Amino acid sequence: MHSTLRCLLGLSFLLLPAAGLFAQCDRVGWVASTQPGCGAKIIDLDNGEILRAIGGAGNLIGGQTISFSSEPTGLPGSCPNEGIEVVNLTCISANLPCKADFGYATDPDNSYRLSFQADVYDAQAQICSWDFGDGATATGATVEHTFPHEGYFSVCLTVMDGNGCADDLCQNVFVSAINPNWCNYDVKVTAIGNTLYGKLYPISGTGGTVSSVQWFNSKTNQVLAQTPEFTYPLTNYGVYNICAQYEITDADGLTCTTTRCQQLNLPEPGCSNPLLADGSSLCPNLFAPVCGCDGVTYGNECEAMAAGVAGWWAGQCGSGTSCVADMYVEVVSGTPDGGFLVVFHNQSADYYFTQIDFGDGTPLYQGTDWDTVSHFYTESGIYRSNLTAWKNGSNVSSVIKLVVTDALSLVTAPLPDGTDYVMPGDANGDKKANVYDLLNVGVGYNDEGLPRPLANTSWTPQFAPNWNEHTGAGVNYKHLDCDGNGKVDVFDTDPIEQHYAAIDTLVAAPSASHPKVWVQFNQDTIYVDPNNPAPLSISADVMVGHATNPALNLYGLAFALRYPEFVNHNPESLYDGNPFFGSPLNTMFMAKDIYPRRQYDMGFVHRNGTGASGYGRIANVVFEADFIIIVDVIDRASNNTVPFTVNVTGLQAVDADGNPIAMDGVLQDTLWIKTIQSVKTLDPALDRAIRLYPNPASDETVLYTGNLAVEKIEAVNGLGQVVRTIAADSDSATRIVVSDWVSGLYTIRVHTAAGIAEKRLLVR
Repeated sequence: MHSTLRCLLGLSFLLLPAAGLFAQCDRVGWVASTQPGCGAKIIDLDNGEILRAIGGAGNLIGGQTISFSSEPTGLPGSCPNEGIEVVNLTCISANLPCKADFGYATDPDNSYRLSFQADVYDAQAQICSWDFGDGATATGATVEHTFPHEGYFSVCLTVMDGNGCADDLCQNVFVSAINPNWCNYDVKVTAIGNTLYGKLYPISGTGGTVSSVQWFNSKTNQVLAQTPEFTYPLTNYGVYNICAQYEITDADGLTCTTTRCQQLNLPEPGCSNPLLADGSSLCPNLFAPVCGCDGVTYGNECEAMAAGVAGWWAGQCGSGTSCVADMYVEVVSGTPDGGFLVVFHNQSADYYFTQIDFGDGTPLYQGTDWDTVSHFYTESGIYRSNLTAWKNGSNVSSVIKLVVTDALSLVTAPLPDGTDYVMPGDANGDKKANVYDLLNVGVGYNDEGLPRPLANTSWTPQFAPNWNEHTGAGVNYKHLDCDGNGKVDVFDTDPIEQHYAAIDTLVAAPSASHPKVWVQFNQDTIYVDPNNPAPLSISADVMVGHATNPALNLYGLAFALRYPEFVNHNPESLYDGNPFFGSPLNTMFMAKDIYPRRQYDMGFVHRNGTGASGYGRIANVVFEADFIIIVDVIDRASNNTVPFTVNVTGLQAVDADGNPIAMDGVLQDTLWIKTIQSVKTLDPALDRAIRLYPNPASDETVLYTGNLAVEKIEAVNGLGQVVRTIAADSDSATRIVVSDWVSGLYTIRVHTAAGIAEKRLLVR
C-alpha cells in the first residue's frame, strides 16, 4: 500500500543532492522521522521493516520516499535503543523504481463495480494508467470502474515517471454476481488501532462447524491466518480487501465451501477524516461556535462533525484562554465483541483541575495531576469525549475529541450528537425560562461543578461541560448553573427573570388521589357601594393539600393563577413562611405577572435538600380592581352579582431529587362581588346571624336562621348558577339534604325580610 501511504501523508518530495550515493539502490523506504545526532527512522515499504539510519542520513527529512541501500553499523551511545536494526546508508536516490502491481475489490452494493488500487511507491511522482479491457481507461493510483456485463476482463496497469521508468501488468479479472452462498457463516473484519481483527461467525443456530479457513488480502494474496478468529499487525494505511475462504461441515457430515470478503479502510490518524464528512447532514440553525483542530471556526459541533473534523475547542478560533485543554486519544486494544481499551493522554498546559467526560454515560473522571487515563468502552462506535481544564477556578478551556473505537465505526451513521447547550435561565431543558426552572435551581442548590467557558447570561446557546449530577428528570446540573460560574445558588435566578417567558397553562384531568392546590378567599362576599366609590382589594390564600389528602415530600411547586379580566396589573404576593412549607430562609420564591394573558406565575422551592409533608397555606395573593371597571362589570350581570374565581393551572411539583410529584390544581372557591341595592343589604350582621352545621356535609346539613323571617333559600354553584331552591322548614331551622348533590363548593343564599345573607357549604 505504498501509494496509499504517500497519498495520505500529502507530503512533497525533496530531491536529494548528488553526493556519491546514487544509482543501484536496492530498497525503497519512507522517512518516518529524523533526530539530530541519531539519524533517521526509515520504514522499508516492501517488507515493513523499521531501520535506524545513522551514517548518510544527514540530509533526510521526515516524509520523504527514497531508494536506498544499507549496511549494519553500531548505535551511538547518546541515541535511544529501540530494538530495531541500525544501519549506515550506502546508497540514496530520489529515483524510485517503477513496479506495476495492483489489487481490486468488489463493491458490496454493485457486483459489477470494482475499485482498483495501484501498489506504487509515490502516487504523486509516478503516473498510473489503466485499461479495463472493455474500451474504458482511467488514470490515478486509486480508480473505480463499472463493467458492462459478467465475464473475464484483461485489466492492465502501466506505471511511468518523468525519469523514463516504465512498467506494466495485466490481470484477468472475473466479474459476476456476488456468491450468495454464505454456508451459514459470515466474516467480520475491522481494525483496532493498527491491528487487523477478523472473525468468522455463524449467522444461524444450525451453522455447522468450521472445518478449515484461510484469511488473505485479495490485493496481495498474502495469507494472514488460518483460524476462525485472528489479529494481524498492519504496517501501512490504506484500503484493504480481506477475504476468508472457509469450509463448513454440518451435522450430517456434508460440507460447504465459499469465500466471503470485506473491504476495510484504514486512514492515517489526523485532524480531518473524509470518511466522517457528511455534506448532507442537517445541522440546527444555532450559533454556538467551536474552533476545529483545522483552525476553522464552525457554527456549532454538528457543523464541525459534518466537515469530518475529529476534534475542536469551545469558542471561536483565537478566543482561547491561557489554560488551554488538549489531549491525545489512543485505542490500544480490544475486539468488537469484548470492548475496547482507550488511553487518554493529557496534553493540557498551565491547568489547576481537569475533568474528562468519556461520552458513554459512565461517571466523569476528575483529577489535578495526571498524564494518562485508561477507559474501557463496552461497545464499538464513535464517542464524543470532552476534556475541560481550568486554572484557579477562572480560566476555563474545553476540548472535544471523537473516539473512534475501530475502523468499522468509521462512517457517518454512528456519529454522536453534539452537547445539549445551555440557554442561561433554562434550568429544565424546555428552551424557556420561567418558574418551572426555579424548581431545578432549588434541587441543585449549593452544588458545584465545572464553570462554563466564556460564560455570559445572554439568551444564546452556550457550550458547557457536563457535571456529575442529574436531576430525577435527567437534566444535567450544568443547566442549573444559569450564570455559568460553577455553582448553583440564588444568583442563578437572575437569568430566569431576565429571559422570563410565561408557563403553559394546560389543565390536566384531575385525579381524586392527587393532593390539590387551590385559591381560598378570605371572605365570601364583597359589596360595592356606588355611593362610596373605592378601589377593590381582594385577598386570597394559596392552599396546598388537605388533612385527608396531604402533600408528601414536596420540595417545590410552580403554577399559574388565571384571574378575571377586570383585575389590575401586577397582583401582590407574599411568602412569609408557614408551618407547612417552612421558613423563607430555606425557600426561594418567584412571581411574575403576564397581564395580556391574565396570568400570574408563581414558584416556590426549598434550597435545603429537605422536602415538606402536610397541608396548609403557602402564600397570600392580593388582587385589585378599579372601582369604575368593577361597577361596569357588575352592572352588565343579570343580578348585579359577579363571581370572582381564580384557576390554578399548569401545575408542576417535584421532590428533593427533582422527580415529579403528581398534584392537581383545582377551582374550589368563589368570591361574590355585589352592588349594594338597598340599605337592608348593607348590614353585615345578616351573614353572622345564620350558620350551617355540619359543614362540610355529605348527607345533610341544617341551616339555622334564628329570628330572621326567611322568604327563600337558594343553592348557587361555583359558576353563579342557582341549582336548588329550598323551602324553609320553620322560621329558625331548615334541613337541607345534599346526598344527591355533586361534590363541590356551594353558596347558600338566604332571602329574608331584612335582606340577603350567604354562607358557603362544601359538599363531599
